Amino acid sequence: MPSDILSRALASACRSRGAARLSARSSARVSAARLTARVTIQATGAVLLGFLLALAACARPAPVDQPMAVSFLPAPGEFLTDGGDRLPAEALLARAQNATYVLIGEAHGQHCDHEAERRVLTLLAHGKQGLAVGLEMVPAKNSATLEDFVAGKIAPEDLEARLDWARTWGHPFPRYLPIFLALREWKLPAAGLNVPPEVIRRLSAAAMDNATANDPVAALSAEDQALLPRQIIAPAPEQLAFLREVMSEHAKGRNADDPKQIARFQLIQSVWDSAMAEAAVRLRQTTGKQVAVLAGTAHVEGGLGIARRIRVLDPGAEILLISPWRGDDFDPEDAQVRVYCPISFESRMGMVLEDRLSGEEAIVVVTQVRRGSRAEAAGLRPGDVVTRAGGYRMRSLTTLHFAGSDAYKNKSSLKLTISRGNACYTVDLGPLGQQSPQRQKPETTPETKPEAAAPGAPAALAAQPAAAK
Repeated sequence: MPSDILSRALASACRSRGAARLSARSSARVSAARLTARVTIQATGAVLLGFLLALAACARPAPVDQPMAVSFLPAPGEFLTDGGDRLPAEALLARAQNATYVLIGEAHGQHCDHEAERRVLTLLAHGKQGLAVGLEMVPAKNSATLEDFVAGKIAPEDLEARLDWARTWGHPFPRYLPIFLALREWKLPAAGLNVPPEVIRRLSAAAMDNATANDPVAALSAEDQALLPRQIIAPAPEQLAFLREVMSEHAKGRNADDPKQIARFQLIQSVWDSAMAEAAVRLRQTTGKQVAVLAGTAHVEGGLGIARRIRVLDPGAEILLISPWRGDDFDPEDAQVRVYCPISFESRMGMVLEDRLSGEEAIVVVTQVRRGSRAEAAGLRPGDVVTRAGGYRMRSLTTLHFAGSDAYKNKSSLKLTISRGNACYTVDLGPLGQQSPQRQKPETTPETKPEAAAPGAPAALAAQPAAAK
């Protein structure tokens, strides 16, 4: 393909120039200039060849039978209809005004997702029904703590400890604090929705024990059983394949071909969804208000998780689904309202990368570089487009985990190829596990403490979603 010829030529040029070499000694400038001139001539020839070949390919008429999923390229945080059109805030409020329940999906810890949740709650707080809010990230038994916080009895700086957040949820609390502050600002009744994690662990163990696998719920204590939903509603047949796929993605310690493990996984998912639905219906009954539920996208999209259980417990209730769209395939069955939230990745090396739309493909853009970090010292700058990581073409942020894992195993440097304007460079981030030159003692505040990296990724590459600045 012509584009491959051009890519190889540009990659060759990039290998000849490192971003970190921009500050080379003056004694090497002459030879570097000659080398740059030769490379520039070679690259220019490759560009012209690629341009001529591409021009010939562009003579074909554009296909007119391909469906247009979205009618515009949204900015991060913009809302879309399920038809892929722009949805202004006032239109979203009008769309939600008759819904009894509004289920809002999130990827836990993603700043864009949480900012969208905060904005939706602010809109719905001004709706005609009034608003109450249920949160997956808070166990139902901690609902009284939420009530006290909304009433002003608990200071924001004390809320994390009072919720026992590190043990019961674990994702960075600062990402969620703006949501809690919105609850307090608009004095919204709020409740936790989930089963305590220790009860889930005991139920999971009982489901795998041969002696109790046939009825794991009965194996729990009366106290634990009281914290489970009254009715555990099994998955819909059309959800089983999806749950099996989710289980396969969490392969560590799990075998999607083991019937006992499959049964356990489906039971736990059913307990979560049933518990959250039951708590949401109870919140509706006690407040008489519209109920917004904040939960992971797997519990929201497609209406097969929480929504399906709500329909069993509160027949006829209107439910509105809102979920983030990452710029990939746009499926109108996922939700009636979408919010464009590209995935972002904050590395301990001091850079924030983000998936961005670019025509029919996604690109990975550097959106932030922390001063004094390894990323800055290596030459990375905001606005750079990462085209390769290690030996991989940068198709998504997941690629960085593969490249980082390879570099860690091989004890080699992690190198990125970046595009900056009309130029391209290599950025050598060095071996993983090192600290940045000006930060010998890395911060361990919640804002910078990394979440667990993807399986196989080294700790130095561990990332967390970009924080609000």
